[in-house]
Amino acid sequence: MDVDFDLRLLRMFIAVAETGAVSKAAERLARTQAAVSMQLQRIEQALDAELVLRSPRGVSLTDRGEQFLAYARKMVALTHNMQRSLSDKTLAGRVRIGMFEDLAVTRLPAAIAQFRRHHPSVEIELFSSYSQELARSLKEGRSDIVIADPARFDIPPSSSISRQLVWCTSRMMEFVEDAPIPVILFDTSCSWQDRMIASLAEEGLTWTVGCRVRSLPAMLSALRAGLGIGILFPEAIPPDCEVLHAKFGLPAAPAAEFGVYVAHDASAVVDELASFLRDGF
Repeated sequence: MDVDFDLRLLRMFIAVAETGAVSKAAERLARTQAAVSMQLQRIEQALDAELVLRSPRGVSLTDRGEQFLAYARKMVALTHNMQRSLSDKTLAGRVRIGMFEDLAVTRLPAAIAQFRRHHPSVEIELFSSYSQELARSLKEGRSDIVIADPARFDIPPSSSISRQLVWCTSRMMEFVEDAPIPVILFDTSCSWQDRMIASLAEEGLTWTVGCRVRSLPAMLSALRAGLGIGILFPEAIPPDCEVLHAKFGLPAAPAAEFGVYVAHDASAVVDELASFLRDGF
C-alpha cells in the first residue's frame, strides 16, 4: 500500500510522539481523535511495521517508531528550510524572547540559531524566568515572544510545544528498601510537577521531599549529589545521572506542555520567528 507522507501526516505523527496520547495530539492539531487514529494506522499499514505501543495511559514509540520520528522531523525541518530559503523576505529588527529555564538549556537555542542563519539581520534578545514572570513580561510589553507554562496565562497560546520528561537520578544514588522515595521538587509550582505528584499518589507510592530547588542548575546539583529523583528533559540529564524508566514502580513521567505567546500587534519579524518555532522546534 502506497502512502503519500505529506507534511500533515508527518506532523500528526510528531504530535502523537510528543504528547504521548492520540487524544492530546488530536487536540493540538484541531482534529478528531478518530481521524488521528486512522492516520496513524495508515502509516503503520503502509510501512508494515508497528510504530507505537498502545495502552490505557497513552502511546509509546517502538524502535521502528523512533526511527520514523527522526525521519519525520528531518522532513518537516527540510521543507521549512526550503520555504524560508526560496522566499524573498529580508527581515531585520529586534525580537525579545522570554522562555522557561529548562528550554533555555536544551533544544530551543539551536532552533533560534537556525532562524538567525536564515535572517542574520535580526537581533535577538533572550532571557529565562519562571512562567508567572514571563506572563507579566508579555503583558507589560517587555517581551515579544514568550514560551512558558500555559497554566500561568489567562489567554490561549498561538501554538504549543510538548516535550516528554523522564525520571532520573544520580548513578550513585542509594535507595533504602521500603523507605519513602526522595523526590527533588522545584520551589515554584508548575503544572507538570503537579501532575508528577498526582501520578505518584495514584500509584500508591510513598515519597518524601529529598530537596527543594529554585533553579535548573540547583536541580542538576541536587540530582548529582544523590539527594533524590526528579524529572527532566532527556537531553538535560548530566552524564553521571541515569534515566530510571519504571524502576521502583514509578509511573510514566508527564509531558511538559509549553505555550508560545506572541505580543499584541507584533511586527513581521516577530510573527516570522513565532511561526518558525511552531513549525520547526
